[in-house]
Amino acid sequence: MKKDGFTLVELIAVIVLIAIVSMLTFPALNNLRKNNNEKEFTTYQDMMVEYTKAIPNYRYKSYVCLKDLEIKKINESMECNGYVNISGNTLTPYLSCTQDGNFLYRTENYSLPSDC
Repeated sequence: MKKDGFTLVELIAVIVLIAIVSMLTFPALNNLRKNNNEKEFTTYQDMMVEYTKAIPNYRYKSYVCLKDLEIKKINESMECNGYVNISGNTLTPYLSCTQDGNFLYRTENYSLPSDC
């Protein structure tokens, strides 16, 4: 008598294989997402510096606020604030981004000037 279908052992073996592949794949995807988010914020900081260089007479200021640079937001649901510190020929960007009250990214030694 011939029966079409899978045995319980075959079904369990397929489920075990899917579980092993998932265990190997999900951590790698999570790391990839985290690295891409980090690159997104550092690229945004680089844009802040380049926009600051485009401001006429930027060297006569001590900093330029992110709101004055008029850069497009990274994401509509994300709130970012920051500035570019100008000291001599060095332009150092400082950035802080939150979403729903949770910090997504913040540069070290970040303290926002009062008028930003």
